[in-house]
Amino acid sequence: MKLKSSVLFFSLLVAGSAFAQGRKESPAPKYKIASNQKINASLYQLAFNTANDQIYVVGPKGGFKAESDQYVYVLSGQNLAVVDSINIGKNTPFGLAINNTTQTLYVGHSLQQSISAIDLKTKKQTLIPSGREKSKIREIAIDEKNNMVYVSDHGDPSIWVVDGATNTYKKTITAPGTSLLGLNVDQQRGRLYSSDSQTMEGNILVYDTKDHKLVGKWKTWSYCPLNIAVDKSNNRLFVSQSNDNNITVLDGKTGNIINKIYLGYDASPIGLVYDSKNDLVYVANRNKKEVAIVNMKDYQVIERVATKGLPNTLVINEKDGSVYVTNKSSRKAEEGLENGDTVQKITKI
Repeated sequence: MKLKSSVLFFSLLVAGSAFAQGRKESPAPKYKIASNQKINASLYQLAFNTANDQIYVVGPKGGFKAESDQYVYVLSGQNLAVVDSINIGKNTPFGLAINNTTQTLYVGHSLQQSISAIDLKTKKQTLIPSGREKSKIREIAIDEKNNMVYVSDHGDPSIWVVDGATNTYKKTITAPGTSLLGLNVDQQRGRLYSSDSQTMEGNILVYDTKDHKLVGKWKTWSYCPLNIAVDKSNNRLFVSQSNDNNITVLDGKTGNIINKIYLGYDASPIGLVYDSKNDLVYVANRNKKEVAIVNMKDYQVIERVATKGLPNTLVINEKDGSVYVTNKSSRKAEEGLENGDTVQKITKI
């Protein structure tokens, strides 16, 4: 009886030891939320100013139908303290981009079919309408080399072209039968990219920035492509695929699919930004309430940072690698979010 008990005890000891050895401990986190700032507005997009390390953030205060003054909020890139605000009247803010060379901030007014150009030195504002009555603006992209501004319009399928030197509407690149959402520019190669969510093919439309002619239509084969980040050194495109929960990696020369990085069930990736120094992509996974960090050398997710809000848009300070993200609040009253309507700063630990 004693022998059997001893054998049983030894067997359990060996099994427990094997289980402990086989169990993998979670690696220590390498990233953290360094700062968190609550803003009294429904935040969407943000921009980073390389001249003064400040963050600009917008979103409708009081909702899209509010008849009240709206603001661009200016935050310190160091600790996210609100250092200023710019009153833009009753034009509802949504899209946002900055020309760091001219120090001009561009704000998209989706409901007013126009954008505003704000001279950050003088605070002078210029309203730039397109004259297209059915417009629904989403994103703004800047070609700093040629001082051109591009605006994606999914209401009246097109891309606006704005002359940044005079801040006047120049022309429209029409794209009938599409729904143009994401937008980005590779000014070195003279390419303008926009995502089309209209079909199951998930096309990326490619335009030449010299004559604005369509030179490519690349299929991602994922429904509803959203934002686009560009790896200019290696000529790759990274596309967030909200409905298919992945990042599609495209060859910027051929349009061929290099990889699809699965982000997990119901991730719903929205904004993404590329860290060229470290070859990383940060992606805002809306439904998972996290920012995932992806190594673009082997296309593996290396960490997930919980935001406790609904992450939307990201920008990066290329000098120190800090990443900033906006978090929306939930439309569901019963879903309380600790960090709804916030800007957060993500840094290495």
